[in-house]
Amino acid sequence: MLGVPAASAATTALLVLCGLLLASALIVPARRFFRPSGNEEWLVFCAVGVAVVALPWIGWRFAEDLSYTTKLDSYSAQSAGPIQAYLPGYLASDAAKVIPRSATWATAVGASSANPIAQKAFPALVLITLFPRPSAPPHEAGWIVGWGAPPGRVARVKDARVVHPRQGPLPAVVVAKTVRP
Repeated sequence: MLGVPAASAATTALLVLCGLLLASALIVPARRFFRPSGNEEWLVFCAVGVAVVALPWIGWRFAEDLSYTTKLDSYSAQSAGPIQAYLPGYLASDAAKVIPRSATWATAVGASSANPIAQKAFPALVLITLFPRPSAPPHEAGWIVGWGAPPGRVARVKDARVVHPRQGPLPAVVVAKTVRP
């Protein structure tokens, strides 16, 4: 994620050194009780050693990541993924006002001048925005959310309406109710 702190080489080296010291402090007493004899036992012994060596670095990463992410405001926390995919987090917000909470939905994404990464990420943005509404295949969905493609391209629909207008290279977001035969 953008903005999440990364470990410098010096920090990583220091934490691995701490892990080695911790592993050696644990291995010396453990060797009195556990003497690997077969290949499998040596493999387990080495795997536990590597895990113990990595433990200080993993703990530091958890602490740093939590320190950063708990300070995010609700918009940044919810929209960090879409923003990294070149999508504004609010792009499908008005679709949630139209689609009932008990309804199912599907997306229709078409070619546009939007970034290809954004095109691939749009269904995930809709999933985040419409949660807890369940998604469904287009032929079973109660609603279609179109972006760069008319909802009628994937299912028979009625009452199509633009919930977010075209914005620069981003096409309009269109929501339509499906028609059951």
